[in-house]
Amino acid sequence: MFIFNTTFNIEKNIHENWVKWMRSNFLTDAAKLSMIKNCKILKLLTEIESEGMTYSVQFTFDEMEEYVSFELNHKEKLFERHNMLFRGKFVTFSTLLEEI
Repeated sequence: MFIFNTTFNIEKNIHENWVKWMRSNFLTDAAKLSMIKNCKILKLLTEIESEGMTYSVQFTFDEMEEYVSFELNHKEKLFERHNMLFRGKFVTFSTLLEEI
């Protein structure tokens, strides 16, 4: 199993609206993609010293080929609207994990 994890640090003054939008739009759109077996959003409870709130969004794939298909064909479009709506209000980084 493979997990594509994207960590977001969101400005505190918009984080509640961001979570609502992520649940009703971003995760809903991701769940429609057949290669994603599970998607969820988690809140980081051990906050690092920052000016925002930190969340992790995780997509689960059974096979590496499914992740590659997502990366090549869907990732950019999925993130495009998010990045446009919240431009300048977040920082992010992504990682790919393998369950062992």
